[in-house]
Amino acid sequence: MVSGYYYDISTLLVLLCLMYAFFLQSLHRVEENTVFFSALLCGTLSSLLSIIYYLQPFHQSSIMVPFYVSSWALTAVSISLLILFLYRDRAYNIGIWKQLVFVGLPFAMDVIFIILASFGLFSGFRTAAYCCDLILFLVGINILYVYKKNTTIERMVMLWLMMIVVIAATVVEMLYPDITIQRFAIALLLAEAFFNLSDPEVQFDEDTGLLGLESFKDEMLRRYYYLKRHGGTISMELLIIQSTESFLRLLGEVNELKLRHAVISELKRIADGAAVYKIRQGIYVFLPEKGDRNEADRIHSSLLRRFESTFGNDAYEMEIPFSTCRIDLPEMAQDGAAFTDLLHMIIKSSRETGKSVIDVSELDLTTEEYMREVDEKVRNALNDGNLEVYYQPIYSLKEKRFVSAEALLRLHDGDKFIPPDLFITIAENNGSIVEIDDFVIRQVCKMVSTRNLHDIGIRFIEINLSVSDMLQDDITGKLAKMVDSYHIHPSQINIEITETSDDTFTGVVESNAKRLSGLGFHFSLDDFGTGYSSLSRIIMMPFDIIKLDKSIIQAPFVMETEQERTNAGTLLSSSVDMVRQIGAQTVAEGVETKEQLEAMERMGVDFIQGFYFSKPVPESDFINLVKSMNHRERHINDQYIQPSV
Repeated sequence: MVSGYYYDISTLLVLLCLMYAFFLQSLHRVEENTVFFSALLCGTLSSLLSIIYYLQPFHQSSIMVPFYVSSWALTAVSISLLILFLYRDRAYNIGIWKQLVFVGLPFAMDVIFIILASFGLFSGFRTAAYCCDLILFLVGINILYVYKKNTTIERMVMLWLMMIVVIAATVVEMLYPDITIQRFAIALLLAEAFFNLSDPEVQFDEDTGLLGLESFKDEMLRRYYYLKRHGGTISMELLIIQSTESFLRLLGEVNELKLRHAVISELKRIADGAAVYKIRQGIYVFLPEKGDRNEADRIHSSLLRRFESTFGNDAYEMEIPFSTCRIDLPEMAQDGAAFTDLLHMIIKSSRETGKSVIDVSELDLTTEEYMREVDEKVRNALNDGNLEVYYQPIYSLKEKRFVSAEALLRLHDGDKFIPPDLFITIAENNGSIVEIDDFVIRQVCKMVSTRNLHDIGIRFIEINLSVSDMLQDDITGKLAKMVDSYHIHPSQINIEITETSDDTFTGVVESNAKRLSGLGFHFSLDDFGTGYSSLSRIIMMPFDIIKLDKSIIQAPFVMETEQERTNAGTLLSSSVDMVRQIGAQTVAEGVETKEQLEAMERMGVDFIQGFYFSKPVPESDFINLVKSMNHRERHINDQYIQPSV
């Protein structure tokens, strides 16, 4: 009994610390966490009563039984509440009957056996009570297994291990009554479950107090799993509030804040018990508790009525542009990936059409389905071996031969290629671009190292780096390590960067570029003339080459009117002159005809890249092409050189 006394003191201290941390971290803000807190509270009271029960003044038969029964009954309640918490945390809707059969019934039998055992009617009642505890723990293990996809593998394994520990402690106490360690083991299990609690800072949006994106993702995992196992339908309502930032600024800070609060208050009122999630700025999802279609329809109608009228007060009054859409699952989206695509299409349609009601049946979802397939292929491209580096040679108008080349990535899709503009954009969005770029750099360094390019007249190879690459803190060290490992000089690599927005080149990009330039790497600015390039960036960045985009090169030859062609030619000529005056060299991209080639030569362009000389080709074809062309040009030039007398 003495050992049980100290075990209960330890249990009490552990549970009190957990309760303190529960409120310290504001975990009580999350509704689902109240079930867990109730389990904590019951466990704490159970330990406290057990400690009192062990004290000498209370060892009287008249009051010993109530303390004994209350303590072990509260332990049973704590176990049952913990199992219910696991159900609510992992599953969307298990049904009242499952809760009664798998939790309620073992709990009721547990309490009955505890009461009977306290009167000493039959020694087997005590063992039966422990068996009920074991049934509850086995139900918990089953929950963790069945709903394993709704949580991380690390959390599931740790809870499994603690469940096994508690089962072992229960068996030991059942066989050896003097070793009362079950409550202490339960306290350790509760401590492990504590780390599975929903964090309010993650679950709630800070600005609105509504449920946030991470909470929505967790809930959709549970609901899709429920649909897969049990069938049925789930309906929800999507609200998209169009960008009104320009209007809000006119209101002033105070009125703007009041308007935002008014809108959020209206959303909560319209929800009327349904969960409201803010999944992005201005985008909200109303999710009825049971996914009821009628409830979703009610919310839809209420949103239309409210947002078709104005918001404001005597000081201001304004209409807020919006779109609504009812989503029915799994009818409109069979799985999580399809649901994400559907949301994207609805948002896109809302912004393009401005309709107040978006009808899913009118959306073209085939494009999004293809995009999802490409996304999957991009993520698996390296493992599947579907990436290949092609090379497009660059011709020097002054030297009349190929002097460099651009490395261009190709993604195989069976017997065809996925367009680079498509899969590169997807790679940037899904985060795989850095790993893919590392593959290209290694392939280029290997080619430069093994092919002796200098012997065939190639001075350097251009590689494209994304802004994501240039924002890495370790990009300088990584590139230096790569070229060093292949025993090539940094000057044999030319880094090509595309500026895709005004704020693309942050200070981090500029500082990394300058450090790499100091090591001997050269830089090119790609797609100059597309509308994004900033003259200040050209001055501040260490660009050795400015590549004129295909659109500005071909414009003087494809415009409809003579005046348009003249204007385009003037713009192109001025761009070439400007680049020359700042000390950089020019590459004309997309040259496809002899007429374009001759025009570039007249303007003083330095290098030509385009189909006129070669399309991008595999490595072996590139080497053979350069050898052939450069040998032929050298032979022709030698014919015009007279030997000295």
